[in-house]
Amino acid sequence: MPYLTCNAESAIATCDPHSLKKKKKPKSPAQAQPVRHFAYSDILDATNNFSADTFLGKGSHGTVYKAAFHGGALVAAVKITKPKTSNEIEILSHLKKNPRLVNLIGFCNDQTQTNNINNNKLIVVEYMPNGSLHELLHSTKKPVRPPSWTARVRFAVQVAKAVRLLHSSEPPVIHRDIKSSNVLIDEKWNARLGDFGLAVRGHVADSRVPPAGTLGYLDPCYLAPGDLSSKSDVFSFGVLLLEIASGRHALDVRHSPPSVLDWAVPLVRRGEFKEICDPRIGAPPDMAAFRRMAVLAARCVRSTPERRPSMVEVLECLTAVRKCFRAPVMWKRIKRRVEIARGDLFHDWDRSEEVVRVVKLGSSSSRRNGKVSSVSGVEYEGGHANPAVRSRSVGSGSGLVGFGFKNRKGKVRLKRSRSMGSPVPLRW
Repeated sequence: MPYLTCNAESAIATCDPHSLKKKKKPKSPAQAQPVRHFAYSDILDATNNFSADTFLGKGSHGTVYKAAFHGGALVAAVKITKPKTSNEIEILSHLKKNPRLVNLIGFCNDQTQTNNINNNKLIVVEYMPNGSLHELLHSTKKPVRPPSWTARVRFAVQVAKAVRLLHSSEPPVIHRDIKSSNVLIDEKWNARLGDFGLAVRGHVADSRVPPAGTLGYLDPCYLAPGDLSSKSDVFSFGVLLLEIASGRHALDVRHSPPSVLDWAVPLVRRGEFKEICDPRIGAPPDMAAFRRMAVLAARCVRSTPERRPSMVEVLECLTAVRKCFRAPVMWKRIKRRVEIARGDLFHDWDRSEEVVRVVKLGSSSSRRNGKVSSVSGVEYEGGHANPAVRSRSVGSGSGLVGFGFKNRKGKVRLKRSRSMGSPVPLRW
């Protein structure tokens, strides 16, 4: 009994105060919005009757158009699927929405229309404004620059996350068509895996679907329905990884051998890793990390599926490689700041030893009248630095001449000097 009535004017609460706390609402198991059903007339209006202006591309599993619903409030991509690959709606509707996938928004299955185009199912998915990874890697347009090493490794990590998500879902999903043209780039320049027209959901041991895929990416061990496994996606991802590293098409008759797989794997075995690098952007900032990535790609395309790594292992390796690739870029930015800060004072010094690293500063008692009387452990090392600017006051120091230090909010900076003689070369 929550309340005990004493009289008409007062009441005593007898309930447990802890029971007054609001209970948290249980999270929905899917954590996804329901799939919307679009009227065919709405899709016609959104795509301007499937005009050429809204045409985005045509693949092996359907044709894609750009659609603007509700006056542009919702911009999406409408895909006209082929009858034999209409399971894409079922696959995507059972997957949680994820930033690494091109997620499903809705579909159209209005059979009342007489237009021939409506004989096939229409699916509405998220719109990716920056094209595909294939276009970024192989575009011949002059203003378009090939992706940097940092961007390429980031794309590889993001695709690996998408494939791992599919393989770890319950039941697992095998994509069967991992390739650069099915990796789309969103508005934030992140990679997403799309086109699930050939995907298979469920236990592959009972699968009756015939082998399918794209030449150049297709696992040679996948010759019968019973041969399908998650390692088939690992093989395709390995080919994609070699394509990202080299900038070559997975299959290109202009080269000999035409397959990037037959060309790159022997180079990996011989240790000629620089020959694999895309010549348009040169060698990566960390060759040791690049070697790990190249060896990983060679492991993914092994002829024996059991010897190939899982996507969990692939993602762990690529994540470590990405950390190594990001570090030199960070130090390069700091190095540039130091170059701007020091001006013409350092123009005669060795350019390879450009960045200052403060190891240990003198005690606060060594500062006299705003000057630093002793500074120990200051050295120059290529690629490691704290941002530096010139000093206002000059004292003397061990290992460094002509600099004073000033501490602001825990940061050590070099300030410009009012009186500075000729620069004295540092010795270290």
